[in-house]
Amino acid sequence: MKIKFDIQNTYTEPEIHLCNREKTPELVRIREILQNFLGTGLRVHKGQEARTLVPAQIIRIYSASKKVYIRTAEDCYEVRERLYTLEEQLADWGFVRISNSEIVNMEQIEKLDMSHVGTIRMYMKNGDETYVSRRYVKKIKEELM
Repeated sequence: MKIKFDIQNTYTEPEIHLCNREKTPELVRIREILQNFLGTGLRVHKGQEARTLVPAQIIRIYSASKKVYIRTAEDCYEVRERLYTLEEQLADWGFVRISNSEIVNMEQIEKLDMSHVGTIRMYMKNGDETYVSRRYVKKIKEELM
């Protein structure tokens, strides 16, 4: 593994790039370690409890009843940010929108069922099932290729 510094006045904040031929478990683990170390996370709430989640813990984010929820393997939390804001924040971490009301972590997809014409049933690693709306089918296929 090579590590190199690129110090230039053009950078306004530090950037970390992980480059390889393919996404490996080692690279995913390095990303998780960096996220934890740098404190990259989202503030979530459940009742009176508040905590910070790192993107790797999140399986899916969805809106229901005018609220936004974050689903992890352990629990479901409420978050105060809007869905479109979370989509922008998490785009670099492998999250993709699958409908107007849902964003999923691509790392947490177990399998896809494309047997229905024009739609995709998505099975998540925690057992959740969700659907990709027709509007986002093309985008999901591009992300997976």
